[in-house]
Order: sequence, then C-alpha cells, then structure tokens
Amino acid sequence: MALDWPLYFRDNLTLGERDHPVALCCLWIKQARLRDSIPGHLYSVLGNLYSKNGLNYLLRNVLAHPSIRAIVLCGPDLTRSGAALLHLVQDGVDEHHRVRGDDAQIEAEIPGEAIESFRAHVRIVDLRGVNDVNKIHETLRELASETPHEPFAEACEYPRSTPAADEYPAEETGFVVHGDHIVEVWVNLLAAVLAFGRRDLTAYTVRQRELLDVIATIHDEDPLNFVLPAWVPLTPEQLEAYYPQLLTAERPENIAYTYGERLFDYYGRDQVAAMVDELRETRYSRRAVASLWDPARDPRSADPPCLNLLQARARDGKLYLTAYFRSHDIFRAWLVNAFGLRKLQHEIGQRLGKCMLGDLVLISQSAHIYADSWEAARTITREHEREYLKNPRLVRDPRGSFNIRVEGYQIRVDHYSPEGNLLATFTGSNARALQRELAFYVSRVDHAIYLGMELAKAELALKNNWTYTQDQDLRIEGLSGGSDSENDAGSLGL
Repeated sequence: MALDWPLYFRDNLTLGERDHPVALCCLWIKQARLRDSIPGHLYSVLGNLYSKNGLNYLLRNVLAHPSIRAIVLCGPDLTRSGAALLHLVQDGVDEHHRVRGDDAQIEAEIPGEAIESFRAHVRIVDLRGVNDVNKIHETLRELASETPHEPFAEACEYPRSTPAADEYPAEETGFVVHGDHIVEVWVNLLAAVLAFGRRDLTAYTVRQRELLDVIATIHDEDPLNFVLPAWVPLTPEQLEAYYPQLLTAERPENIAYTYGERLFDYYGRDQVAAMVDELRETRYSRRAVASLWDPARDPRSADPPCLNLLQARARDGKLYLTAYFRSHDIFRAWLVNAFGLRKLQHEIGQRLGKCMLGDLVLISQSAHIYADSWEAARTITREHEREYLKNPRLVRDPRGSFNIRVEGYQIRVDHYSPEGNLLATFTGSNARALQRELAFYVSRVDHAIYLGMELAKAELALKNNWTYTQDQDLRIEGLSGGSDSENDAGSLGL
C-alpha cells in the first residue's frame, strides 16, 4: 500500500477510516455537508468528482489503495462525471482508451489490465441525484457489512506524464487581440490560431487551423516608420511592391484583381475619395464605407476578394479604420494586409486634414493558417514568445484602474478613468462580492488576474486584522509571505 495515500488531491479529500472498503463520491455536493453529518468510520475517503478528467485521479488513487471495493455516487451529476464512471465500470474502454458510451478519456499510462481489475472488483452504488444525508448514511451502513474487506490486487502506482497538448478549447467566435504594433499583434495571432484554431479541411485539399471572427486591433503603428524586425518573413522591398496593389487602381496583367482597383476605380467610382468626401461633410458620419464584394460576379468567381469592406470613422480628432476579411491567411497575408491598410488609413487622414490616426481594426471571419505553414509559425512564436506573448510590460486597461484599501471592516475599491478621474467606489467585506461588482469594468485578462490577487490579499488582511497595502506582500511576523496550491477544481478525483 502506498504510504502517502491518497496520491492525488489529498488536501481536497476528507479521510475517514483508512482501510474501510467503501468510498464516498459526492459529485457536486459540498464535502462539508456530508463530513459534518456522516461519521468517518463509515467510509475510507470522501471526495468530489467535478469533471470526467477526474476519473484518471480516481482510478490512480483506488489502484494505489485496492482495499476500496465499493464507491457510492451521490449528489447532482452536473457534468455527467458520475455517468462516465458508471459507463467505465459497465462498458470499459475502447482501443483509444475512451470510455465506451461516453467521451471520457482515460490516460494511456493506466494500463488496460489495471482498468479491467478495477471494473471486476469495485462496485459502484448509484445514488446520483440523492442529496438526503440520511439515505446516504443508511446506504453506507448497509455496505459496510456486505462489502469484501480484502484488497482486490497489489497496490500499484501509475504516475501521469506531463500534458503536452498543442490544441486548446476557446470561444467559438469573437477572439480579440490587441497591440501597439502590427508585428506584435501578428505574433499573438499566430499563437492564437495554433493553440485554439480548429483543425479542418479546406477547399484547397490542404488542412488548416481556423478561428472564426477574429478581431485584431493595432493602436499605435507609425505609418511612416513601420516596426519591421529583420526576422519577420516580409522585407521592406516586398512591402513597397505590394502598396500599389492596395493604394492605387493599377492592376498588373498577371493578377486577377487588386484591392486598389476596387477601391479607387470600381466601375469608374473612386470609393476612397467618396469616403473622404463623406467625412469632410459630416465628421460623425457612419456612411464612409467602401465595398469590395460584387454580388453579381464574386459568389461564383474562382478568385473572389478576401477583403470585402472598409469603414472609416472620425472621432475626437482621430481617424479609425475597420477592415472586414471573409477569409484571411494569417501567416502569409495578414502582415502585408495590415501594413498596407495602415498606409491607406494614413492617406485618408492626410486628405481629411487635422486628423491623427486612431486604431486600425482587422476583422477576419476565417482566420486560418494552412498546414504547410504550421511549423514556420510555431518557430516564430517559440522564438519570440518572451518578447511578444509573455511580455511583463505594463499595459493600462482602457476601462480604467483600481485603488484597493482596507478601512475599518470593509474593503474599499476606487475606480479611476485612464485620465485619473474618480468614477465610483465599491465596498464589500470579501473578495467574491467585489469580484462580481468589478468584473464588468475590466477588459484585460492580466488586469483581472491582478485584481483577483489583490482582493484576496485584502480579504486575508481584513479577516486577520493585518495591514494591507496594494502591490506589497503581506508580511506577518512568524508567517511566510506566500503559499503554493495545486487545487484544480475541474479535475478532482477520489
């Protein structure tokens, strides 16, 4: 028997009588409710099973302590993790180590013979949906006398390997990337498509990774002095050769169409000039729009334009430009498109006069990287992740900043605008209540993580009558300054 059992999530489990043959899996019931009502001598261990992935930890813990011969399932099965456990015992796993009748994945490090031994010797008592403590209590009493007490096998440990996923779940649409410079945003887009893009086929017989409705925002790129590092697979000479295709009506003979042709001479109409005229006449107009999609010929065309629409807006002395792409090759085409559009935005601003440049926004309905570019894109993100993906520099949240302090019996949070004006004050006695109040006013993930950390420190100081100062460690005599935790509520197992 493993001396340090349970092997996994020991701090998140309630231990009863170690060699008792019955374990209690309360799914989504709070353990304290059962721990305070059911004597510990009626079970060996009490724990939750929040996710199907938790089956892997449950299996490892039981196989390392094979005195457990029965598991009582009770409580609400919100994520169907309890159903997955029942399918595992009743139906086993297929050749890919997936639970038959379910989509739960059992990790390959747990051998098939160990899974079969668990299935043959461990009984699952299904009380899913039962929250009645008395009924659970009575079931445990009955099982104590009728469940075998001898171990069903030798204790074995099956360490898990470090996960090495290269594909992660994400929102279906509306992925947003911000940055000051085009190359910065591009590297983040490459990383996002490689990590979160769905693998799929294309009309060109090559596979792709694809995100839908990606919004990329460039805040501060100088159109007269682009930031273009030498390692970027785009040279200044290539950019200069591209500009006429976007900024003029010229079309080389070997090219089916150019964006510039449709912008500057679309059936004899200069759409860019029309946009400028519209904004000159009415600065707040929402009609400065150029369309590059021809509904009469493009739907069945062999080579329709990827850029479909441009819209310019003037606000507070700044010119903003939004571009919509129906299809966007992020590795090969996005960079040159972004640089060209920033040049076009500058040209429109020059024609308007007395107009600074605001954000450039590129909306890519299909943001994809083709399979033949995956490795090159990975190399770029790997070599430049510290500079662009894990950059510790301070980036202010456009929705404002927060000052946190402890006063009396309350945590007080002042919300300031980016210009430093006090907007509102929030008060609460714990971090959770303030979290709900503040979430709407936070736009950046890193800012939200920071606020959560500071609010937790403030709550800890309030409860223990310690001194709290924002951005400083809690240093209490006799206590260490920090703690580490491995609590992942999404993957707890017995």
